[in-house]
Amino acid sequence: MILALLGIALIAFTSCEKDDLGEPVIQVEFNTVNSEFTLKNSSAAANTVGFESGHIILESVEFELESDTDSLEMEFEIESFIAVDFATGETNPDLSFVRLQQGTYTEMEFEMELWDQTDQPAIVLTGSWTDDEGTIHPVRFEYDSGQDFSVEIEGNFVVDETTTMVAEVTLDPAIWFSGVTNEAFASATKNTDGVIVISSEENEDIYDTVEDMIDLVSEVEIEM
Repeated sequence: MILALLGIALIAFTSCEKDDLGEPVIQVEFNTVNSEFTLKNSSAAANTVGFESGHIILESVEFELESDTDSLEMEFEIESFIAVDFATGETNPDLSFVRLQQGTYTEMEFEMELWDQTDQPAIVLTGSWTDDEGTIHPVRFEYDSGQDFSVEIEGNFVVDETTTMVAEVTLDPAIWFSGVTNEAFASATKNTDGVIVISSEENEDIYDTVEDMIDLVSEVEIEM
């Protein structure tokens, strides 16, 4: 198994037997982490944030295999409005089954790009923050950057009729918010509905910290 940490994404490529299909495939799966996490410099165990629902919108997903032979290469790409349900990890359209071409490849690349075609945020998550007194405050996170994330791996990859590759993308807000303190949430403003909105226009200090973390770990290259 090959693991590459992107902060927003963890890409794992595995190969295993799949006799019931009888042909090589790639499955793109999204692992959404919705467990609560403790904020930086928290003075109480209750200082936690958790996101239970929401969506991530992608404008493209691309998987490419290349070889030393010009005639042997494979590319799968979807350029569309691709919605990932944060509560379940399910996608629309379905990305769980794509056929591959058999052969020996020397390079593989997986890339995805967040939605940036309209004013609609690419990521919208809803959850809550628990303060020192144990009071729960609703939170909504909106990320509106057309960030792209990619992994390139070089080596020798044999794809035959028994091969199944799994590209698993882990979306973990605990990584994105790892630099945010409890004090930042305590001083955050609320909208008229009593919600702490974290966006490029509201509570910008928290938003900028999260955005910097996503930018910092958005590109990884692995060679084998």
